[in-house]
Amino acid sequence: MNFKKIFIILSGFQLTWLSCIFGQYFSIPLLGVFIGILYLLFFFYLNKDRKNTLKIIIFISLIGCIFDNLLSFFGIFVINSKYTLIYIPIWLIILWLCFSSLFVEVFLFLKNRPIISFLLGFFLVPPTYYVGIVLNIANSSSLITAMSLMAFFWGLLFFFYSKFK
Repeated sequence: MNFKKIFIILSGFQLTWLSCIFGQYFSIPLLGVFIGILYLLFFFYLNKDRKNTLKIIIFISLIGCIFDNLLSFFGIFVINSKYTLIYIPIWLIILWLCFSSLFVEVFLFLKNRPIISFLLGFFLVPPTYYVGIVLNIANSSSLITAMSLMAFFWGLLFFFYSKFK
């Protein structure tokens, strides 16, 4: 495991996340799109198996974007943005692509650890959505429903990731 590479990938993703969230907060929603695209270009530059990497990123991003679109469509968790594709902000689509890159290198330690994977997704990811409520860039018709659905979605996403090669 190359810790330097993992640190660079995590730092790039974190910078993208911050750019997306605070770009939306400070009314510069395309900032996250720009930073995210730069991150993805750099990530693919570092990655040797680009074909397999692209498959993983697209597959996980598609699942995530469908889930977030459904949350928004039903009014369960809606991000307030003027630049949307279907029901979610464009920056969230880019964020999904960037987040999915973590499954290629960073989350490998979760392979064959389904319980830890489920718990990690269940407890650690939904609070990142809650930040949107706190910053008033998102709203929810039922915060308990939204956080519960997110917890189970993320727990299951990580669980199934741990099971597949």
